[in-house]
Amino acid sequence: MITREKVPLEYHTLIRDLPTSERPRERLRDYGPQALSTAELLAIILRTGTNHEGVLSLASRLLSQHQGLAGLARVSFAELCQERGLGEAKAAQLKAALELGRRLSSSQPEARAVVRSPADVANLLSAEMVSPRSTRAASIPPLYG
Repeated sequence: MITREKVPLEYHTLIRDLPTSERPRERLRDYGPQALSTAELLAIILRTGTNHEGVLSLASRLLSQHQGLAGLARVSFAELCQERGLGEAKAAQLKAALELGRRLSSSQPEARAVVRSPADVANLLSAEMVSPRSTRAASIPPLYG
């Protein structure tokens, strides 16, 4: 008698299995990017998952593993390529999108932030300070009010 080990079936949600109104691209088109979660925005950038993991699950896992976008931005290209589900193409897409976001946030000097606490300073400088394996310093001029 041959006994077979039972392997639990896993269901991977695919974008195409979602109702059209719940798909990230369509929701972005209809409601704008602010209506999407960070994982959904990341899934749009990544475009596809793997045979074993849907793109929404992949995006959520990456964010969770690296403690959000700031952590993901600190991961090197080579480290991203080692992640299950990411190759050079997806790692490049991700790094490019994160860099565009960083450049956009630093290119808007007219939107001057109000600094009232050390936490405000940390929030202001966090995008500039997320370089993997390098040391950075920043100075803030004294504010007189």
